[in-house]
Amino acid sequence: MTAPFGTPTPPLRLALALFVATVLCACAPRPRTVPEPPRAPEIASPALPDTGIALVVYKERRLLTVMSDGFPLHEFPVVVGRRNHGPKRFEGDNRTPEGLYRVTQKRAHPRWRYFIEIDYPNGDDVSAYVAEIEDGRVPVFDGEFPGMGGRVGIHGSDKPIEQAAGFDWTQGCVAMDNDGIARVYELVDAGTPVLILP
Repeated sequence: MTAPFGTPTPPLRLALALFVATVLCACAPRPRTVPEPPRAPEIASPALPDTGIALVVYKERRLLTVMSDGFPLHEFPVVVGRRNHGPKRFEGDNRTPEGLYRVTQKRAHPRWRYFIEIDYPNGDDVSAYVAEIEDGRVPVFDGEFPGMGGRVGIHGSDKPIEQAAGFDWTQGCVAMDNDGIARVYELVDAGTPVLILP
């Protein structure tokens, strides 16, 4: 049976459909692989030893964790410097340092009950201080740059209301309530690692 005039026969209709499909596929935009934007490099935290006692301070969370052989042993609420964002760079900036430190000494203190001193500024702090001077980010007072400061550590508190409320009040130290500092004081010795994180 012949197809009416102007209507393609079934084989011709199939060939025409295949031709149109091929042309449409060739003209269709092809999917592109969009490369992912480069990721910011992850900043690795300094490593703590897997053995012995170590302290980890989380500034934003206002928490001190005592680690024993790599596992959390105790947690204590703390407060930090009045300007709690960013690492300490110079004396008077009211910031708490960030990085890996060591206990240099511990002693009884007439105001703070106990004081556990750390080795701020260390070599990383000195390098960062010099870089910030070169970048113009350290203020000048009376024609001179301030020093880096020192005598930073973990101590007790004579401000129980501020301490209990989590109000950051120190000039850069980490402050605990007096029961907490007494417990931590017994656990650490000179050389104990202290990791302070943002």
